[in-house]
Amino acid sequence: MKIFISLIKREFKLFTSNKIMMVLYLGGPALYGMLFGVVYTKGKLTELPIIVVDRDNTPMSANFIDMLNDVDVLRVKEVRRENVNMKKVFMENEAYAAVVIPSRFEADVLLQRYPEINTYINNTNLLPSGYVNRSISTVASTLNAFIAVRTGKKPEIFHLNSYHLFNPASNYFMFIWPSYLGIILQSVVMVVLAMSFAFEFETGSLAMLYVQSGKSALTIMASKLIPYWLLSLIILIIYGGYFYVFRQHLPIHIGQVIFIVLLFVGSTSFIGMIAGLMVQTQLSAIQFLMVLSLPIYISSGFSWPYDQNAPATQIFSMVFPFMPFVNGFRILLIQHGDLYDIQDFIRLQFIQLAVYFFIAFTLFRIKTNRALKTA
Repeated sequence: MKIFISLIKREFKLFTSNKIMMVLYLGGPALYGMLFGVVYTKGKLTELPIIVVDRDNTPMSANFIDMLNDVDVLRVKEVRRENVNMKKVFMENEAYAAVVIPSRFEADVLLQRYPEINTYINNTNLLPSGYVNRSISTVASTLNAFIAVRTGKKPEIFHLNSYHLFNPASNYFMFIWPSYLGIILQSVVMVVLAMSFAFEFETGSLAMLYVQSGKSALTIMASKLIPYWLLSLIILIIYGGYFYVFRQHLPIHIGQVIFIVLLFVGSTSFIGMIAGLMVQTQLSAIQFLMVLSLPIYISSGFSWPYDQNAPATQIFSMVFPFMPFVNGFRILLIQHGDLYDIQDFIRLQFIQLAVYFFIAFTLFRIKTNRALKTA
């Protein structure tokens, strides 16, 4: 028994002496539990923006708009008077639905002509689209009942048509596909680059490489990054094959998709480089990035809408390239948008690329100078 107890004590000492093990076993569950709580603490989606096209402009249509705004799930972001391009409305206004009230709506109601209100649901993200669709239907039913009681007419005074745009079949695979592709690509790029730079510290070869390159940090960085950037093109070809294997439609603008993927790979590779320079062992680099990857994925807005996150979570997700990439990629893939439609995400990707390059370059210079002094 004494031997058994001594072995248990030894294991506890081993655990407490290894910071990475403590962070993974205790900090990981605590961090992830807190993150899930922060992201999903609201429990329901609220103030999801919608657009209303009011071609009637009468007290009855105004009353309908007020009722939509009174529902906590919805927020009427804009009211327009003429028909609009639904595709542009959804991408430029980040709206989850567009409600079109026809001209002569009030007159047709009073004359019992049973007018129709058309609702166009942005089905890119299945979670908010379901909330929006149910809420608009509830408001329409309430208004129908109110008018029926007031006028003593049939229960259905007008009809509500609902059209789902972008993934109209609500295919879950099509919805989740972009985020899975992105998180896999992010994980392999970060881990491999971190291992590559950490390897130089483990073998003590960093100082030698620095001297061989003529003390050019950019030369070493480029020589280590370019091979993996080229290999990432092979990954893209494999992903393209998967689209055919799983019978998914390829993006219309292939070149634009490749462009944002390359931005994503560039930023992610610099994050991997930074991790490898900070921890300096391959195992520690893998462990560190394992802890980091899940929070990045959860807070990105891949399922729970990004604009519904707490402010702190939004700031956290903006730090990492996965958030602008997966949201931009989803627009290009599912909504058939172009670079103009995701210009805000592209701008953020460029900022991240520049910031991570600067941090990686500065950290690399510091580490190589230290390595030269100790060589």
